[in-house]
Amino acid sequence: MASRFSPRSLRLAAVAVPLGAVAWWVTGWPVGGIAVAAATVGLPRILAPTAARDGIVRAEALVTWTRRVADLLASGAGGLSQAITRSAATAPGPLAEPVGRLAHRARHQGTETALRAFADELADPAADAIVLALLLRLRTGGRGLAELLHRQADAQARDVTARRDVEADRAKPRTTVRSLIGITLTMLTGLLIFAGHYLNPFATTDGQLVLAGIAALAAASLVWMHRLTTPPTPHRYLISTAGEVR
Repeated sequence: MASRFSPRSLRLAAVAVPLGAVAWWVTGWPVGGIAVAAATVGLPRILAPTAARDGIVRAEALVTWTRRVADLLASGAGGLSQAITRSAATAPGPLAEPVGRLAHRARHQGTETALRAFADELADPAADAIVLALLLRLRTGGRGLAELLHRQADAQARDVTARRDVEADRAKPRTTVRSLIGITLTMLTGLLIFAGHYLNPFATTDGQLVLAGIAALAAASLVWMHRLTTPPTPHRYLISTAGEVR
């Protein structure tokens, strides 16, 4: 069975355990050690999420690949299947493997089946728009496929620009929170080093309960901020069921 955890999560977990142990040993606070370990795993995902950026990079690669396919068709490289096969050799990095699988399926399973699988693999409305245009042209025939792909690429390029602007706005609250966390950690470190007696009450059972409440409230606030600044899951409009596209 494939692991549910990404390599990044496993690396963070490997770092979190020793950091939590060190924090517990230095402060004598069990809750502090647990909070440090949890923060090591959770903060990178909350304050530096990669899903939106990866989606934008992949959408840009899709625009580039679509234009390459259109250019191959316009140059007389053959039909769509041949153009897809030739494009696999120069596909942009984020799409190199998906396009390679698309070309393989197009040769062995047919172009329409391969395109549906390609859209399902990317699971992105941007890919749906390109694949839908190709599927409709495959079914209805006619000329002008290269021109159609160029128009689709131009439309997707405008969408990528808009997504970048939105992501830049969403990043501003995360930058502010990172600054606040940095200031808080600096102050806490300074207190531990130069005025540790002020934190002695946290070493008691009641102090640990209060610290747990503070940590839980901080975690809940960060999760809430993350949800507010995370784009919703894009709604796909090309769904393959029982061999049909709808």
